[in-house]
Amino acid sequence: MSRSLTPGSAHEVSEKFYKTLVKDHIMFKDMAADTYLASAGIASDWPYGRGCYVSADKQFIVWVGEEDHLRIMCMKKGTILNEVFDRLNSGLKTMESVSGKFARSDAFGYVTR
Repeated sequence: MSRSLTPGSAHEVSEKFYKTLVKDHIMFKDMAADTYLASAGIASDWPYGRGCYVSADKQFIVWVGEEDHLRIMCMKKGTILNEVFDRLNSGLKTMESVSGKFARSDAFGYVTR
């Protein structure tokens, strides 16, 4: 499900629900309230263009517009790491099918910072 911080968006969350999402570590904190981020210009135009996607089981989360352009998190309790990697790979392929290709190297996989 999509959650938006942009005022007037069809998926905009209320202030109360936003605080719940932050408390549950599903959404990032108000960047404009952080003096370091604000002085670096990272919090410009807060909260426009920012939000997240959360899977139904809350184990695949994509933050849009936090410190990174996209922060993709894939989690699963247990000891079988391949399940997490497979889900992450599937999630990235789904995102690419909707939004276009991500930078990817045949030798190193997806390019990150």
